[in-house]
Amino acid sequence: MFLHFLRRRLPLFSGALLILFAGCGGEKSVSESPRAVRGSSGGTMIVGMDADADALTPLMSSSAFAGDIAGQIFAGLAKTDPDMAGYSPWLAESWEFSNDRKELTFFLRRDAYWHDGVPFTAEDVAFSVPLYKSPEIAYGSMRWLRHITEVTAVDSYTVRFRFDAVYPYQLTDANVATPLPKHILGEVPINEIPTHPFHRNPVGTGPFKFVKWEPQQSIELEANESFFLGRPPLDRVVFKVVPSQTNLVTQLRTGDIDFYPKLRPEAYEDLQDVDHLRKLQIPSRVYYYLGWQNASPFFSDRNVRRALTMAIDRESIVKNLVKGRGAILNTPILPFLWAHDPEVPAIPYDPEGAKKLLSEAGWADHDGDGWLDRNGTPFEFTMKTNENNDLRKDIVVVVQEMLAKLGIRMRPETMEFTVFIDQTTGKDFESMCHGWKQGSKVDLTSIWHTQSINDRYNMVSYSNPRVDELMDRAVTEIDREKATKLWSEVQRLIAADAAYTFLFTLDDLYAIDDRFQNVELTTYSWTYNMHEWSVDPARRKY
Repeated sequence: MFLHFLRRRLPLFSGALLILFAGCGGEKSVSESPRAVRGSSGGTMIVGMDADADALTPLMSSSAFAGDIAGQIFAGLAKTDPDMAGYSPWLAESWEFSNDRKELTFFLRRDAYWHDGVPFTAEDVAFSVPLYKSPEIAYGSMRWLRHITEVTAVDSYTVRFRFDAVYPYQLTDANVATPLPKHILGEVPINEIPTHPFHRNPVGTGPFKFVKWEPQQSIELEANESFFLGRPPLDRVVFKVVPSQTNLVTQLRTGDIDFYPKLRPEAYEDLQDVDHLRKLQIPSRVYYYLGWQNASPFFSDRNVRRALTMAIDRESIVKNLVKGRGAILNTPILPFLWAHDPEVPAIPYDPEGAKKLLSEAGWADHDGDGWLDRNGTPFEFTMKTNENNDLRKDIVVVVQEMLAKLGIRMRPETMEFTVFIDQTTGKDFESMCHGWKQGSKVDLTSIWHTQSINDRYNMVSYSNPRVDELMDRAVTEIDREKATKLWSEVQRLIAADAAYTFLFTLDDLYAIDDRFQNVELTTYSWTYNMHEWSVDPARRKY
Protein backbone atom coordinates (compact mmCIF):
# COMPACT_ATOMS: atom_id res chain seq x y z
CA MET A 1 0.00 0.00 0.00
CA PHE A 2 1.90 3.04 -1.30
CA LEU A 3 1.14 6.69 -0.83
CA HIS A 4 -0.35 8.24 -3.94
CA PHE A 5 2.29 9.49 -6.33
CA LEU A 6 2.46 12.93 -7.86
CA ARG A 7 0.43 13.08 -11.02
CA ARG A 8 3.55 14.45 -12.62
CA ARG A 9 6.19 12.85 -10.47
CA LEU A 10 9.75 14.16 -10.64
CA PRO A 11 12.19 11.21 -10.86
CA LEU A 12 15.55 11.32 -9.18
CA PHE A 13 17.47 11.38 -12.46
CA SER A 14 15.73 10.55 -15.73
CA GLY A 15 12.81 12.92 -15.27
CA ALA A 16 15.17 15.80 -14.75
CA LEU A 17 16.74 14.96 -18.11
CA LEU A 18 13.35 14.88 -19.81
CA ILE A 19 12.43 18.30 -18.48
CA LEU A 20 15.75 19.81 -19.47
CA PHE A 21 15.84 18.33 -22.95
CA ALA A 22 12.24 19.25 -23.59
CA GLY A 23 12.95 22.83 -22.58
CA CYS A 24 10.00 22.86 -20.16
CA GLY A 25 11.36 25.30 -17.61
CA GLY A 26 8.98 26.29 -14.86
CA GLU A 27 7.10 22.98 -14.83
CA LYS A 28 5.29 22.50 -11.56
CA SER A 29 4.58 19.27 -9.73
CA VAL A 30 0.88 18.87 -9.02
CA SER A 31 0.14 16.59 -6.12
CA GLU A 32 -2.71 14.41 -5.13
CA SER A 33 -3.34 14.47 -1.41
CA PRO A 34 -1.40 11.69 0.34
CA ARG A 35 -3.68 8.94 1.52
CA ALA A 36 -5.05 9.50 4.99
CA VAL A 37 -3.99 7.00 7.63
CA ARG A 38 -6.44 4.15 8.08
CA GLY A 39 -6.77 1.29 10.51
CA SER A 40 -8.12 0.65 13.96
CA SER A 41 -6.30 2.71 16.59
CA GLY A 42 -4.60 1.10 19.56
CA GLY A 43 -1.84 -1.28 20.50
CA THR A 44 1.92 -1.25 20.92
CA MET A 45 4.72 -2.68 18.81
CA ILE A 46 8.01 -3.79 20.38
CA VAL A 47 10.88 -3.52 17.91
CA GLY A 48 14.15 -5.23 18.77
CA MET A 49 17.44 -3.47 18.09
CA ASP A 50 20.91 -4.78 18.78
CA ALA A 51 22.46 -1.45 19.78
CA ASP A 52 21.40 1.84 21.24
CA ALA A 53 21.04 4.96 19.10
CA ASP A 54 23.63 7.73 19.15
CA ALA A 55 21.19 10.60 18.53
CA LEU A 56 17.54 10.93 17.51
CA THR A 57 17.71 13.79 15.03
CA PRO A 58 18.55 13.56 11.32
CA LEU A 59 21.24 16.20 11.82
CA MET A 60 23.32 14.23 14.33
CA SER A 61 22.40 10.53 14.06
CA SER A 62 25.10 8.38 12.44
CA SER A 63 23.78 4.83 12.66
CA ALA A 64 21.16 3.41 10.30
CA PHE A 65 18.94 2.36 13.21
CA ALA A 66 19.04 5.82 14.80
CA GLY A 67 18.19 7.29 11.41
CA ASP A 68 15.21 4.93 11.10
CA ILE A 69 13.85 6.12 14.46
CA ALA A 70 14.52 9.78 13.65
CA GLY A 71 12.59 9.26 10.42
CA GLN A 72 9.45 8.54 12.46
CA ILE A 73 9.90 11.64 14.62
CA PHE A 74 10.76 14.06 11.80
CA ALA A 75 9.22 14.55 8.37
CA GLY A 76 10.98 15.82 5.25
CA LEU A 77 9.70 18.14 2.56
CA ALA A 78 9.14 15.18 0.23
CA LYS A 79 9.00 11.43 0.75
CA THR A 80 11.12 9.04 -1.30
CA ASP A 81 8.96 6.58 -3.20
CA PRO A 82 9.48 2.85 -2.58
CA ASP A 83 11.01 2.32 -6.02
CA MET A 84 13.50 5.14 -5.25
CA ALA A 85 12.70 6.67 -8.65
CA GLY A 86 10.88 9.76 -7.44
CA TYR A 87 9.24 11.68 -4.63
CA SER A 88 5.76 12.19 -3.23
CA PRO A 89 4.46 15.14 -1.18
CA TRP A 90 5.12 15.19 2.53
CA LEU A 91 5.61 18.50 4.37
CA ALA A 92 5.53 20.13 0.94
CA GLU A 93 2.31 19.79 -1.05
CA SER A 94 4.05 20.58 -4.33
CA TRP A 95 7.13 22.21 -5.84
CA GLU A 96 8.30 23.89 -9.04
CA PHE A 97 11.51 24.84 -10.79
CA SER A 98 12.19 28.24 -12.33
CA ASN A 99 12.70 28.52 -16.09
CA ASP A 100 16.49 28.31 -15.72
CA ARG A 101 16.20 25.52 -13.11
CA LYS A 102 18.41 27.51 -10.73
CA GLU A 103 15.54 27.97 -8.27
CA LEU A 104 13.31 25.34 -6.67
CA THR A 105 10.25 26.53 -4.78
CA PHE A 106 8.33 24.37 -2.29
CA PHE A 107 4.72 25.07 -1.34
CA LEU A 108 4.21 23.81 2.20
CA ARG A 109 1.27 22.23 3.95
CA ARG A 110 -0.70 24.48 6.26
CA ASP A 111 -1.76 21.70 8.62
CA ALA A 112 1.66 20.53 9.85
CA TYR A 113 2.69 21.23 13.44
CA TRP A 114 5.70 20.54 15.60
CA HIS A 115 4.97 18.05 18.37
CA ASP A 116 4.79 20.88 20.91
CA GLY A 117 1.93 22.49 18.94
CA VAL A 118 3.88 25.24 17.17
CA PRO A 119 3.01 25.54 13.44
CA PHE A 120 5.60 24.32 10.95
CA THR A 121 6.56 27.10 8.51
CA ALA A 122 9.02 28.06 5.81
CA GLU A 123 11.13 29.80 8.47
CA ASP A 124 11.99 26.36 9.89
CA VAL A 125 13.28 25.22 6.49
CA ALA A 126 15.33 28.37 5.90
CA PHE A 127 16.79 28.05 9.39
CA SER A 128 17.67 24.36 9.08
CA VAL A 129 19.61 24.17 5.81
CA PRO A 130 22.59 26.26 7.04
CA LEU A 131 22.94 23.90 10.00
CA TYR A 132 23.32 20.92 7.68
CA LYS A 133 25.86 22.88 5.60
CA SER A 134 27.90 24.05 8.60
CA PRO A 135 31.49 22.70 8.90
CA GLU A 136 31.21 23.18 12.67
CA ILE A 137 28.44 20.58 12.80
CA ALA A 138 29.98 18.35 10.08
CA TYR A 139 26.75 16.67 8.98
CA GLY A 140 27.69 13.42 7.23
CA SER A 141 26.13 14.32 3.86
CA MET A 142 27.16 17.97 4.00
CA ARG A 143 28.75 17.80 0.56
CA TRP A 144 25.37 16.99 -0.97
CA LEU A 145 24.33 20.56 -0.15
CA ARG A 146 27.31 22.31 -1.70
CA HIS A 147 25.35 23.61 -4.71
CA ILE A 148 22.62 25.17 -2.57
CA THR A 149 23.63 28.81 -2.20
CA GLU A 150 20.55 30.32 -0.55
CA VAL A 151 17.28 29.28 1.08
CA THR A 152 14.62 31.95 1.51
CA ALA A 153 11.26 31.92 3.24
CA VAL A 154 9.11 33.75 0.67
CA ASP A 155 6.17 33.66 3.07
CA SER A 156 5.06 31.37 5.89
CA TYR A 157 4.25 28.50 3.55
CA THR A 158 6.58 29.07 0.59
CA VAL A 159 10.32 28.42 0.64
CA ARG A 160 12.76 28.88 -2.24
CA PHE A 161 16.12 27.15 -2.79
CA ARG A 162 18.75 28.77 -4.98
CA PHE A 163 21.43 26.64 -6.73
CA ASP A 164 24.71 27.55 -8.41
CA ALA A 165 24.39 24.71 -10.92
CA VAL A 166 21.79 22.71 -12.82
CA TYR A 167 22.13 18.98 -12.19
CA PRO A 168 19.94 15.88 -11.86
CA TYR A 169 19.73 15.67 -8.06
CA GLN A 170 18.60 19.18 -7.12
CA LEU A 171 15.32 17.95 -5.63
CA THR A 172 17.13 15.20 -3.74
CA ASP A 173 19.65 17.64 -2.27
CA ALA A 174 16.97 20.14 -1.23
CA ASN A 175 15.21 17.28 0.57
CA VAL A 176 18.34 16.14 2.46
CA ALA A 177 18.10 18.81 5.14
CA THR A 178 15.12 17.52 7.14
CA PRO A 179 13.56 20.58 8.83
CA LEU A 180 14.35 21.30 12.48
CA PRO A 181 12.38 23.63 14.80
CA LYS A 182 13.64 27.19 14.68
CA HIS A 183 11.65 28.09 17.79
CA ILE A 184 13.73 25.60 19.83
CA LEU A 185 17.19 25.81 18.23
CA GLY A 186 17.16 29.26 16.66
CA GLU A 187 18.95 31.00 19.52
CA VAL A 188 21.47 28.21 20.19
CA PRO A 189 25.07 29.10 19.17
CA ILE A 190 26.19 26.97 16.24
CA ASN A 191 29.07 25.43 18.21
CA GLU A 192 26.62 24.19 20.86
CA ILE A 193 24.22 22.54 18.41
CA PRO A 194 26.03 19.14 18.19
CA THR A 195 25.83 18.56 21.95
CA HIS A 196 22.47 20.17 22.57
CA PRO A 197 19.98 18.08 24.65
CA PHE A 198 17.51 18.37 21.76
CA HIS A 199 19.19 15.41 20.02
CA ARG A 200 18.16 13.16 22.91
CA ASN A 201 14.79 14.82 23.51
CA PRO A 202 13.60 15.70 20.00
CA VAL A 203 10.52 17.58 18.83
CA GLY A 204 9.57 16.81 15.24
CA THR A 205 6.70 16.93 12.76
CA GLY A 206 6.53 13.20 11.97
CA PRO A 207 3.90 10.56 12.70
CA PHE A 208 5.31 9.60 16.11
CA LYS A 209 6.32 11.75 19.09
CA PHE A 210 9.29 11.11 21.33
CA VAL A 211 8.33 9.96 24.86
CA LYS A 212 11.48 8.75 26.61
CA TRP A 213 14.92 7.26 26.13
CA GLU A 214 16.40 4.91 28.70
CA PRO A 215 20.03 4.48 27.55
CA GLN A 216 20.98 0.91 26.59
CA GLN A 217 17.43 -0.20 27.34
CA SER A 218 14.72 1.35 25.16
CA ILE A 219 13.40 4.31 23.19
CA GLU A 220 9.66 4.94 23.30
CA LEU A 221 7.52 6.83 20.78
CA GLU A 222 3.78 7.52 20.81
CA ALA A 223 1.28 8.37 18.09
CA ASN A 224 1.18 12.00 17.03
CA GLU A 225 -2.47 12.95 17.40
CA SER A 226 -1.92 16.01 15.18
CA PHE A 227 -0.03 14.28 12.35
CA PHE A 228 -0.97 15.93 9.07
CA LEU A 229 -2.17 12.63 7.54
CA GLY A 230 -4.10 11.65 10.64
CA ARG A 231 -3.20 9.83 13.81
CA PRO A 232 -1.18 6.62 13.20
CA PRO A 233 -3.09 3.46 14.22
CA LEU A 234 -0.44 2.28 16.70
CA ASP A 235 -0.52 3.93 20.12
CA ARG A 236 3.16 3.31 20.81
CA VAL A 237 6.32 1.95 19.26
CA VAL A 238 9.02 0.83 21.69
CA PHE A 239 12.53 0.17 20.39
CA LYS A 240 14.06 -2.33 22.81
CA VAL A 241 17.83 -2.73 23.03
CA VAL A 242 18.89 -6.39 23.16
CA PRO A 243 22.62 -6.58 22.34
CA SER A 244 22.68 -10.36 21.88
CA GLN A 245 21.39 -11.76 18.59
CA THR A 246 20.65 -15.03 20.37
CA ASN A 247 18.46 -13.24 22.91
CA LEU A 248 16.74 -11.28 20.16
CA VAL A 249 15.79 -14.48 18.36
CA THR A 250 14.60 -16.05 21.61
CA GLN A 251 12.41 -13.03 22.34
CA LEU A 252 10.96 -13.16 18.82
CA ARG A 253 10.04 -16.79 19.47
CA THR A 254 8.44 -16.05 22.82
CA GLY A 255 6.63 -12.93 21.62
CA ASP A 256 8.53 -10.52 23.89
CA ILE A 257 9.60 -8.74 20.70
CA ASP A 258 7.23 -8.23 17.76
CA PHE A 259 9.67 -7.31 15.04
CA TYR A 260 13.38 -7.39 14.28
CA PRO A 261 14.75 -5.93 11.04
CA LYS A 262 18.34 -7.21 11.01
CA LEU A 263 18.30 -10.99 11.23
CA ARG A 264 21.39 -13.01 10.43
CA PRO A 265 20.84 -15.80 7.90
CA GLU A 266 21.16 -18.62 10.45
CA ALA A 267 18.65 -16.88 12.74
CA TYR A 268 16.28 -16.40 9.83
CA GLU A 269 16.46 -20.12 9.08
CA ASP A 270 16.00 -20.98 12.76
CA LEU A 271 12.72 -19.03 12.87
CA GLN A 272 11.08 -20.72 9.91
CA ASP A 273 9.12 -23.06 12.20
CA VAL A 274 7.63 -20.22 14.30
CA ASP A 275 4.02 -20.00 13.14
CA HIS A 276 3.16 -16.58 14.59
CA LEU A 277 6.00 -14.87 12.69
CA ARG A 278 5.97 -13.77 9.08
CA LYS A 279 9.42 -14.15 7.54
CA LEU A 280 10.39 -11.79 4.71
CA GLN A 281 13.48 -11.41 2.53
CA ILE A 282 13.94 -8.03 0.78
CA PRO A 283 16.79 -6.79 -1.46
CA SER A 284 19.09 -4.61 0.61
CA ARG A 285 20.85 -1.24 0.39
CA VAL A 286 23.54 -2.43 2.82
CA TYR A 287 27.04 -3.68 2.11
CA TYR A 288 29.81 -4.92 4.38
CA TYR A 289 33.48 -4.02 4.04
CA LEU A 290 36.87 -3.90 5.74
CA GLY A 291 38.38 -0.43 5.95
CA TRP A 292 42.13 0.20 6.01
CA GLN A 293 43.27 3.53 7.52
CA ASN A 294 45.29 5.05 4.67
CA ALA A 295 46.94 7.47 7.10
CA SER A 296 48.52 4.53 8.94
CA PRO A 297 52.03 3.51 7.85
CA PHE A 298 50.74 -0.06 7.58
CA PHE A 299 48.16 0.81 4.92
CA SER A 300 49.44 3.89 3.09
CA ASP A 301 50.84 1.65 0.32
CA ARG A 302 48.22 0.77 -2.31
CA ASN A 303 49.88 -2.56 -3.08
CA VAL A 304 49.85 -3.57 0.59
CA ARG A 305 46.10 -2.88 0.71
CA ARG A 306 45.62 -4.93 -2.46
CA ALA A 307 47.64 -7.74 -0.91
CA LEU A 308 45.37 -7.79 2.13
CA THR A 309 42.31 -8.09 -0.10
CA MET A 310 44.01 -10.88 -2.08
CA ALA A 311 44.59 -12.75 1.18
CA ILE A 312 40.87 -12.81 2.05
CA ASP A 313 38.64 -15.54 0.65
CA ARG A 314 35.38 -13.64 0.23
CA GLU A 315 33.59 -16.57 -1.38
CA SER A 316 34.25 -18.64 1.72
CA ILE A 317 32.91 -15.85 3.93
CA VAL A 318 29.68 -15.63 1.91
CA LYS A 319 29.25 -19.38 1.87
CA ASN A 320 29.95 -20.06 5.53
CA LEU A 321 28.93 -16.90 7.40
CA VAL A 322 25.89 -15.72 5.45
CA LYS A 323 24.81 -19.13 4.18
CA GLY A 324 24.98 -18.13 0.53
CA ARG A 325 22.44 -15.30 0.97
CA GLY A 326 25.01 -12.66 0.12
CA ALA A 327 26.63 -11.57 -3.13
CA ILE A 328 30.30 -10.59 -3.38
CA LEU A 329 30.73 -6.89 -4.09
CA ASN A 330 33.61 -5.17 -5.92
CA THR A 331 32.38 -1.59 -6.07
CA PRO A 332 30.97 1.12 -3.78
CA ILE A 333 27.82 1.44 -5.93
CA LEU A 334 25.26 -1.32 -5.40
CA PRO A 335 23.47 -3.09 -8.27
CA PHE A 336 20.09 -1.42 -7.63
CA LEU A 337 21.51 1.95 -8.76
CA TRP A 338 21.73 2.91 -12.42
CA ALA A 339 25.45 3.81 -12.18
CA HIS A 340 26.57 0.37 -10.93
CA ASP A 341 29.29 -1.12 -13.12
CA PRO A 342 29.07 -4.94 -12.99
CA GLU A 343 32.33 -5.23 -14.93
CA VAL A 344 34.57 -3.63 -12.31
CA PRO A 345 37.61 -5.94 -12.13
CA ALA A 346 37.68 -7.93 -8.92
CA ILE A 347 40.80 -8.25 -6.82
CA PRO A 348 41.09 -12.06 -6.78
CA TYR A 349 41.68 -14.37 -3.86
CA ASP A 350 45.36 -15.10 -4.39
CA PRO A 351 47.45 -15.70 -1.24
CA GLU A 352 50.63 -16.34 -3.21
CA GLY A 353 50.18 -13.12 -5.16
CA ALA A 354 49.57 -11.34 -1.85
CA LYS A 355 52.86 -12.65 -0.46
CA LYS A 356 54.68 -11.34 -3.53
CA LEU A 357 53.22 -7.83 -3.19
CA LEU A 358 54.03 -7.76 0.51
CA SER A 359 57.58 -8.85 -0.13
CA GLU A 360 58.01 -6.13 -2.75
CA ALA A 361 56.82 -3.63 -0.14
CA GLY A 362 59.51 -4.83 2.27
CA TRP A 363 57.33 -7.04 4.47
CA ALA A 364 59.07 -10.37 5.16
CA ASP A 365 59.94 -12.63 8.08
CA HIS A 366 63.39 -11.15 8.63
CA ASP A 367 63.84 -12.42 12.18
CA GLY A 368 62.49 -15.95 11.62
CA ASP A 369 59.68 -15.76 14.19
CA GLY A 370 56.97 -16.68 11.67
CA TRP A 371 55.54 -13.15 11.41
CA LEU A 372 56.19 -10.45 8.84
CA ASP A 373 58.21 -7.38 9.77
CA ARG A 374 59.83 -4.39 8.07
CA ASN A 375 62.70 -2.34 9.43
CA GLY A 376 62.22 -4.05 12.78
CA THR A 377 58.48 -3.27 12.96
CA PRO A 378 56.16 -6.29 13.00
CA PHE A 379 53.11 -6.24 10.73
CA GLU A 380 50.71 -6.16 13.66
CA PHE A 381 47.55 -4.09 14.02
CA THR A 382 44.01 -4.06 15.43
CA MET A 383 40.72 -4.40 13.59
CA LYS A 384 37.79 -2.73 15.30
CA THR A 385 34.11 -3.58 15.08
CA ASN A 386 31.00 -3.25 17.23
CA GLU A 387 30.31 -5.74 20.01
CA ASN A 388 26.60 -6.11 19.25
CA ASN A 389 27.04 -7.32 15.65
CA ASP A 390 27.76 -11.05 15.70
CA LEU A 391 28.24 -11.22 11.92
CA ARG A 392 30.92 -8.55 11.90
CA LYS A 393 32.67 -10.17 14.85
CA ASP A 394 32.66 -13.52 13.02
CA ILE A 395 34.04 -11.85 9.88
CA VAL A 396 36.90 -10.35 11.89
CA VAL A 397 37.80 -13.72 13.38
CA VAL A 398 37.81 -15.39 9.95
CA VAL A 399 39.91 -12.58 8.47
CA GLN A 400 42.31 -12.85 11.40
CA GLU A 401 42.89 -16.51 10.53
CA MET A 402 43.36 -15.75 6.82
CA LEU A 403 45.89 -12.99 7.44
CA ALA A 404 47.78 -15.12 9.96
CA LYS A 405 48.54 -17.57 7.14
CA LEU A 406 50.55 -14.79 5.50
CA GLY A 407 52.37 -13.93 8.72
CA ILE A 408 50.25 -10.88 9.57
CA ARG A 409 49.10 -10.58 13.17
CA MET A 410 45.71 -8.86 13.43
CA ARG A 411 44.06 -8.39 16.83
CA PRO A 412 40.26 -8.09 16.97
CA GLU A 413 38.91 -5.30 19.14
CA THR A 414 35.20 -4.94 19.83
CA MET A 415 33.35 -2.14 21.59
CA GLU A 416 29.91 -0.72 22.26
CA PHE A 417 28.29 0.55 19.08
CA THR A 418 28.21 4.29 19.81
CA VAL A 419 31.88 4.14 20.88
CA PHE A 420 32.68 2.33 17.62
CA ILE A 421 30.93 5.04 15.61
CA ASP A 422 32.74 7.80 17.49
CA GLN A 423 36.13 6.16 16.97
CA THR A 424 35.67 5.29 13.30
CA THR A 425 34.24 8.68 12.29
CA GLY A 426 37.06 10.21 14.33
CA LYS A 427 39.61 8.07 12.42
CA ASP A 428 40.76 6.47 15.65
CA PHE A 429 41.46 3.04 14.18
CA GLU A 430 43.97 1.08 12.11
CA SER A 431 41.44 -1.16 10.40
CA MET A 432 37.75 -1.85 10.85
CA CYS A 433 34.89 -4.12 9.83
CA HIS A 434 31.94 -1.90 9.04
CA GLY A 435 28.95 -1.45 6.74
CA TRP A 436 27.18 1.21 4.70
CA LYS A 437 23.51 1.69 3.89
CA GLN A 438 23.55 3.24 0.45
CA GLY A 439 21.29 6.14 -0.45
CA SER A 440 19.17 6.43 -3.58
CA LYS A 441 21.37 9.25 -4.90
CA VAL A 442 24.53 8.38 -6.82
CA ASP A 443 27.08 10.57 -5.06
CA LEU A 444 30.19 9.10 -3.44
CA THR A 445 31.82 12.36 -2.47
CA SER A 446 30.97 12.17 1.24
CA ILE A 447 32.92 8.91 1.57
CA TRP A 448 35.60 9.08 -1.11
CA HIS A 449 36.45 12.73 -1.89
CA THR A 450 39.70 14.17 -0.56
CA GLN A 451 37.82 17.20 0.79
CA SER A 452 35.73 14.81 2.91
CA ILE A 453 38.73 13.58 4.91
CA ASN A 454 38.04 16.29 7.46
CA ASP A 455 34.35 15.36 7.53
CA ARG A 456 32.86 12.29 9.19
CA TYR A 457 32.49 9.65 6.51
CA ASN A 458 35.78 9.49 4.63
CA MET A 459 36.91 7.47 7.60
CA VAL A 460 39.81 5.73 5.86
CA SER A 461 41.39 9.05 4.73
CA TYR A 462 41.20 8.03 1.07
CA SER A 463 42.59 10.47 -1.48
CA ASN A 464 42.96 10.14 -5.23
CA PRO A 465 42.98 13.42 -7.23
CA ARG A 466 41.71 11.65 -10.35
CA VAL A 467 38.75 10.24 -8.41
CA ASP A 468 38.04 13.72 -7.01
CA GLU A 469 38.02 15.21 -10.51
CA LEU A 470 35.75 12.51 -11.92
CA MET A 471 33.27 12.72 -9.05
CA ASP A 472 33.10 16.51 -9.29
CA ARG A 473 32.14 16.15 -12.94
CA ALA A 474 29.81 13.18 -12.48
CA VAL A 475 27.57 14.68 -9.79
CA THR A 476 26.59 17.59 -12.07
CA GLU A 477 26.50 15.70 -15.38
CA ILE A 478 22.94 15.72 -16.76
CA ASP A 479 23.60 13.30 -19.62
CA ARG A 480 22.97 9.79 -18.25
CA GLU A 481 25.36 8.08 -20.69
CA LYS A 482 28.20 10.47 -19.89
CA ALA A 483 27.52 10.24 -16.16
CA THR A 484 27.54 6.44 -16.32
CA LYS A 485 30.98 6.46 -17.93
CA LEU A 486 32.33 8.84 -15.31
CA TRP A 487 30.98 6.77 -12.43
CA SER A 488 32.33 3.61 -14.02
CA GLU A 489 35.85 5.00 -13.99
CA VAL A 490 35.37 6.18 -10.39
CA GLN A 491 34.34 2.68 -9.31
CA ARG A 492 37.28 1.06 -11.08
CA LEU A 493 39.81 3.40 -9.52
CA ILE A 494 38.37 3.04 -6.02
CA ALA A 495 38.27 -0.74 -6.34
CA ALA A 496 41.87 -0.87 -7.59
CA ASP A 497 43.12 1.39 -4.79
CA ALA A 498 41.70 -1.06 -2.21
CA ALA A 499 41.14 1.42 0.60
CA TYR A 500 38.22 -0.89 1.34
CA THR A 501 38.12 -4.62 0.96
CA PHE A 502 34.56 -4.83 -0.34
CA LEU A 503 32.97 -7.97 1.08
CA PHE A 504 29.33 -8.54 0.15
CA THR A 505 25.81 -7.24 0.05
CA LEU A 506 23.22 -9.20 2.01
CA ASP A 507 19.45 -9.28 1.62
CA ASP A 508 17.49 -7.77 4.49
CA LEU A 509 15.92 -10.58 6.52
CA TYR A 510 12.88 -9.77 8.65
CA ALA A 511 10.59 -11.51 11.12
CA ILE A 512 7.40 -9.80 12.28
CA ASP A 513 4.51 -10.99 14.44
CA ASP A 514 1.51 -11.68 12.23
CA ARG A 515 -0.75 -9.66 14.58
CA PHE A 516 0.40 -6.56 12.68
CA GLN A 517 -1.34 -5.42 9.52
CA ASN A 518 -0.73 -2.99 6.63
CA VAL A 519 3.03 -3.57 6.91
CA GLU A 520 5.02 -2.82 3.78
CA LEU A 521 8.75 -3.44 3.87
CA THR A 522 10.76 -1.98 1.00
CA THR A 523 14.37 -1.91 -0.13
CA TYR A 524 14.43 1.82 0.57
CA SER A 525 13.35 1.46 4.20
CA TRP A 526 11.56 -0.96 6.48
CA THR A 527 9.90 2.08 8.11
CA TYR A 528 8.46 3.34 4.81
CA ASN A 529 4.78 3.15 5.87
CA MET A 530 5.12 2.60 9.61
CA HIS A 531 2.58 5.37 10.16
CA GLU A 532 0.01 2.99 8.60
CA TRP A 533 0.84 -0.14 10.58
CA SER A 534 -1.90 -1.45 12.84
CA VAL A 535 -2.55 -4.44 15.08
CA ASP A 536 -5.53 -6.77 14.98
CA PRO A 537 -7.79 -5.48 17.82
CA ALA A 538 -8.64 -9.03 18.87
CA ARG A 539 -4.94 -9.86 19.30
CA ARG A 540 -3.57 -6.79 21.08
CA LYS A 541 -1.17 -7.63 23.88
CA TYR A 542 -0.34 -4.19 25.25
